[in-house]
Amino acid sequence: MFRLLIATVLLLTATAASAEQRVLTEELALQLGLNRDLVQHRLDGDISQAQSEVLAASTWPNPEFSYEREALEGLDLVEQKIIISQEFDFSGRRGLHMQAADLHMDAAKYKFESWRRELIKAIRERFYDALLQQKRQEAHDDMRRRLNVLSKALTRRYDEGDVSVYDYQRVIAERTAVEAQLSNANVDFTAAWLSLRALLGESSDGYRLLQGDLLPATATTYSPSSLSLEDQPNLRQLRTQSEAFDLQNRAETRTFPDVTLGLGWKRDEVNGRSDDGLIINASIPIPLFDKRRSDQYKYKAKAMIARSEYELAKTTAWAELKGLWQQSSEYRKSALKFRNESTRAVNDLIEIAETYYRAGEIGIIELLDAYRSALNAELTALELEFKARTARVKLDYLTGDLGSEQD
Repeated sequence: MFRLLIATVLLLTATAASAEQRVLTEELALQLGLNRDLVQHRLDGDISQAQSEVLAASTWPNPEFSYEREALEGLDLVEQKIIISQEFDFSGRRGLHMQAADLHMDAAKYKFESWRRELIKAIRERFYDALLQQKRQEAHDDMRRRLNVLSKALTRRYDEGDVSVYDYQRVIAERTAVEAQLSNANVDFTAAWLSLRALLGESSDGYRLLQGDLLPATATTYSPSSLSLEDQPNLRQLRTQSEAFDLQNRAETRTFPDVTLGLGWKRDEVNGRSDDGLIINASIPIPLFDKRRSDQYKYKAKAMIARSEYELAKTTAWAELKGLWQQSSEYRKSALKFRNESTRAVNDLIEIAETYYRAGEIGIIELLDAYRSALNAELTALELEFKARTARVKLDYLTGDLGSEQD
């Protein structure tokens, strides 16, 4: 009765501990990673920086206020002037810079969306890497449980002198090897989990189990020829930037200088008499040395760089798209075929091996070989499924399918 009570308490404790280990899915991982404050801070930073350019381009130059007082020594003559002047752009340069600033604002939004896509891709890749390591843990743990059951049975028979020392030691050696492999799998899972947690932040505390399928649920339903990459944020960013720099280059090719107009008041005081008058003046710089050539070259070079990067990124994306589409399709087919065939074959192999071993028709070596074959088949299936998932995540990134399992 006392033992039954202890067992019940231990079972309830284990159940409570298991309930505290919340399960993390891909969808939940994306929510945790994208809802972090740093994501909003990154958006605010990009937008604020672009807004500063819009503000700088749309803000008029400050008007200037000047006051002059002139008195001639030895003469009862005082002259005073008050003038307010303002600089005006009659060349249209300011308007072009305002249009360019608006385009830079759009480019900043595309830049953030591109960064966000990269973050989603990184979260998904690290989630499935951690899920792979967890499933490898489970495979080695299943092997260990089989060997534990076998070793306990052999220990009883060994004590009775019914098993050879070689068979007994062979099982112990195999169990030791599997425990070492399980220990390595635990380390790999911990490393993968910490890498994922770095992107999810402190909100991922309390999650220790991952849930999901490595193999994508369905194959891709489209072909590369049916897709367009023009809406990719990084491509739109580069294209928009090149347009903005072209506008700024056009603005600086307009060499007509800014005109400063002034309006003021003047008073002359001579021998106790005063006369007031109106002052109107205009000034214009002579573009003899500074013809805005440096800014022209700067914006022209930036436009060329942005266009070159756009063309290179577009060409690279198309090549990656075709390769990833083929990989995603073929990897999934081979992984699905191997899983279906290996699962059936392994189950039959273990059942036959255990039946024959109990009947005394095969030895311990053959039984261990069946167990090892089952473990290797499971590890191979996981690796194939992981390759299919990795290709699918990268393909989703290129095509803009950024949700969790959208198959």
